[in-house]
Amino acid sequence: MNKRIFTLVAAGCLLLSAAPVFSNEMSAVWSRIYNTTDNLEARLSVMQNIVDLHDRDMEPVINEALKEIVYSLDESMSFNERQQLDDLMKMMIRELGSLKAVDSAPEMYKVMQTTEDEFLRAIAIAGMGNAGARDYADEIAEHLRYLNTGILTIENNEQRNSVVDACILSLERLKHPAGFEPVFFASIGRYARESVMKAERALQNMVEDPTDLVVDIIKADNSFEVRLAALGVEERSKATAERQTEAATAAIEVSLVYNAVTPTDREYQTRTKVKAAEMIRDLGTENEDAVEWLGVMLNSSTNVNELVISLQALGTYSSNNAVTILSTYLAYHSDRRVAGIQYKDERAIRECINAIANTGNPNGKTALMMVEYSNWSSQTIRMAKNALKNM
Repeated sequence: MNKRIFTLVAAGCLLLSAAPVFSNEMSAVWSRIYNTTDNLEARLSVMQNIVDLHDRDMEPVINEALKEIVYSLDESMSFNERQQLDDLMKMMIRELGSLKAVDSAPEMYKVMQTTEDEFLRAIAIAGMGNAGARDYADEIAEHLRYLNTGILTIENNEQRNSVVDACILSLERLKHPAGFEPVFFASIGRYARESVMKAERALQNMVEDPTDLVVDIIKADNSFEVRLAALGVEERSKATAERQTEAATAAIEVSLVYNAVTPTDREYQTRTKVKAAEMIRDLGTENEDAVEWLGVMLNSSTNVNELVISLQALGTYSSNNAVTILSTYLAYHSDRRVAGIQYKDERAIRECINAIANTGNPNGKTALMMVEYSNWSSQTIRMAKNALKNM
């Protein structure tokens, strides 16, 4: 730094230490010092002095300096000069973000779009998040979406992690629904464990009730592994029991309507149905749509685990519709038993008896009475008799 710069900085410091000095005067002094400094290295030093003040009144000075760089880039710069310029922008954007300088968001976004330095891009993205620039949530979400899908690739792991983390943290701070889906896919993506954990945390903080967003993911053309993961996000969310039941019902509906193709997808299809029914059972809300889809699940499945959990879930309802589904199921299999068609595993039948008893609805008595005369095992008959006594 030359002697003139030392003199200017010293003069600025003397002015700043004098009392009283108004904030607009301080801004003018520092702006004049910065703008009369031509050497990049010297400008870095001056800007460091400005940034170290952590004064909101310095925001216009920093923002104007950033604008000058962003909109008047000299393509003939040497590599070292460009690095110094990038360092200068990093310093300014960090401070503007911490000052919540939302008016600087257009310049930060311009840097995000045009820079070839991934670390600078990450700082620009983080700056927009820190500044609360919700108007740019769509653009940040799109950038993360492109990274998730591989449309954008960053070969260097450290650079990629920095950009991904910046997107996640910014979208978490902005709390914009547009960021939910890309952050969700980041949470199940092939990123560093630290990035995945940040995404998982962000999902719990981004929106109070993510149900509609989760249902969109469940109903979209995704694998059942993805749908199951989305259901897990809903379960861990702050959504009400009623809303979580809606998401679980949607998961059962999709699992019954769409066919899984591969063995792995079929496994996740079953796990999705079981998880959704468990949620409905444990949430204990009155949702007749859930009853309808649980009934379809009960009557279309041959998987004992699916049968048992759907029966348990139906047993949490007291409605006539629920007890009709349960009674019809029990009566159908009792008739088959009488006809000599063996039911190899009576666990589902016993679960059905318990479910009818749990409804407390007297409309289930007839089906329970039939059990005694349907050639079931003595244990199953005993359970039906006990259920009748308690209704």
